[in-house]
Amino acid sequence: MLKQLLASAGIGACKIDTQLQSNQCEPGGSLKGQILIQGGAVAQQINGFSLALMTRVKVSTDNGEHYQNFCLQRFRLSDAMQVEPGSQHRIPFELRLSAEIPVTHLPHHTVGKVWLCTEADITMALDPSDNDLLRIDASPLVLNSISAMLELGYQLQKVDVEKGYLQVPGKRSQSGCYQEFEFRPRQWLSGVKEVELSFIPDGADTLLLVEVDRTFRGDSYRTVRLSPQASTSQIQQALRGILG
Repeated sequence: MLKQLLASAGIGACKIDTQLQSNQCEPGGSLKGQILIQGGAVAQQINGFSLALMTRVKVSTDNGEHYQNFCLQRFRLSDAMQVEPGSQHRIPFELRLSAEIPVTHLPHHTVGKVWLCTEADITMALDPSDNDLLRIDASPLVLNSISAMLELGYQLQKVDVEKGYLQVPGKRSQSGCYQEFEFRPRQWLSGVKEVELSFIPDGADTLLLVEVDRTFRGDSYRTVRLSPQASTSQIQQALRGILG
């Protein structure tokens, strides 16, 4: 009985370890790995496992801005199982990542945080959990869009993940948060103060949302449909028509 009470408090309980084949992927890609369960001092009933893709989002309110953890996707794995003392179990998995998952890495820059949280549903016990940081690399289209802005005379100022949805005619983002790439001109360019780029996957294509803040004309919004193969020069031509 004492061992069971200690296990319910996490002492001598089974151990959960998520092992990934690779922590590096792109939005819309897959994540493969396994959950390793090592039995503790007493038998424990596990009712299943939950895998959650998490990030940090900026929340804007009337009282200012703050940041909070946000669940991008949640997956339920396995049926109930009995874990005997000293036993070992492996549960393989393959997760399909949303195409809207935020980018965490650009060349030479870390721009965000995404992690995989593994939780075990154990009756009358503290839920063992395991967190694994992921590296989400930008797609070629995003990298080409950034290159296009740099060649047009802008520099990348910051990258934010904001809570909320992007809305354009006929399309709305799905994940409940969106990533913005904010650029500032290196010098005065047609009165442009800043430009924000966001991306919404739409079937095989991507909608590029361009928000332009001008000194004397306020904000304006334009949307450009891009194929995955759009080159830097093609994107630059589309942006030049918007930015002037």
